[in-house]
Amino acid sequence: MVSSSRESSKKLFVDSIHGDIHLNKREIEVIDTPSFQRLRNLKQLAMGQMVYPNATHTRFAHSIGVLAIMEHIIKIAADTKRIELSDEEKENLRLAALLHDIGHYPYSHLMERIDRVELIEEQVEGAKATKKTLDESGTPYPEHDLVGTLIVNGQKDLIDALGGKERAEAIGNLFGPKRPTTSKEILQLSKLVHSSLDMDRLDYLLRDSLATGVPYGKIDVNYLLNNLKISPSGTVGISEKA
Repeated sequence: MVSSSRESSKKLFVDSIHGDIHLNKREIEVIDTPSFQRLRNLKQLAMGQMVYPNATHTRFAHSIGVLAIMEHIIKIAADTKRIELSDEEKENLRLAALLHDIGHYPYSHLMERIDRVELIEEQVEGAKATKKTLDESGTPYPEHDLVGTLIVNGQKDLIDALGGKERAEAIGNLFGPKRPTTSKEILQLSKLVHSSLDMDRLDYLLRDSLATGVPYGKIDVNYLLNNLKISPSGTVGISEKA
């Protein structure tokens, strides 16, 4: 059974960026899984707190913030009346936003590139200078979005919380490297998870700016979202002025 977003919220988070974020029963069950709770231990900016002492915010808080932005986008899409989504599609998009970072390694993007770090043996052990990568097998570490789809499709706690393997696969496809094939409408909205204009970036620019104290990233996210437009062909974007 699909747990609709129309259900009354059982819990809310008070967020420093987005204020009150209301959650439905399904989202609470996903957040309560060990797989999602792991994100409480992953800092958003890896070792950034060594330079910016207050930058100790986590992927957990960021993921819930991205859910808040998705909720806003779904409402705007509905108000334009150009995109019609079923209750299940709306909730799948919310869950995809919530889970988009579930596959992050420890130390965030830093570990994603460790197999590409070049070492100079002369500096390490005084040998003749030759470059080599840390992973001599030549097999690169997969990107975090691919790891995320593997986790969503393979971890029993998430599969149960999402309502079964079929639904878990559909949600994983919304944020992973494989794009959905269900409908043109949901395909367009899924691009807002990862693209040049995406919810991920809209949240972390604000969150990272607040945590580090630097002015870069202080964007007017409400202005951008309120100027979200959908073209006659169904492409999602923002107005030229915005």
